[in-house]
Amino acid sequence: MADTFKPIVFRIGNELYGIDIQYVNAIEKDQTVVRVPNASNNIRGIINLRGDIIPVYSLREKFNLPPSPNQTKLIITNLPDMKLAVEVDEVEEIDDLSADDIREFPSIAANADTRYFTKVANTKGRLVLIIDIHNLLTVEETEDAKQLMEENQDG
Repeated sequence: MADTFKPIVFRIGNELYGIDIQYVNAIEKDQTVVRVPNASNNIRGIINLRGDIIPVYSLREKFNLPPSPNQTKLIITNLPDMKLAVEVDEVEEIDDLSADDIREFPSIAANADTRYFTKVANTKGRLVLIIDIHNLLTVEETEDAKQLMEENQDG
């Protein structure tokens, strides 16, 4: 069944987004985020999850939205050389989509600031923007996140 796609669908504000489940390690709540002064704007801080120091990345910051008034969830993702906790408002579901439900992200909406959106899913009458987790962070944010992990792993 290579023609299916399984995203974790989550909400930020009123919009729905998804990340391919193959890159997701866990979904966590109630984690204490330790703020790190002078980190990149979109990096909220770090968490210690079962001995791993993991940077927390705020999609609300990335999308220029105000902080969430509610408790947030963390989607722990696996990048090639680190783990990243992606902060979201609410995890909705794990969807099972066929190739017919997926479209390429419209080229008219694509630019350097939206390069992490690669596909759009139509599920249950709703549009879900699919995030390519490998293109989410800028080069600077990736370096910043790695540095935060290394500096805090020893202590």
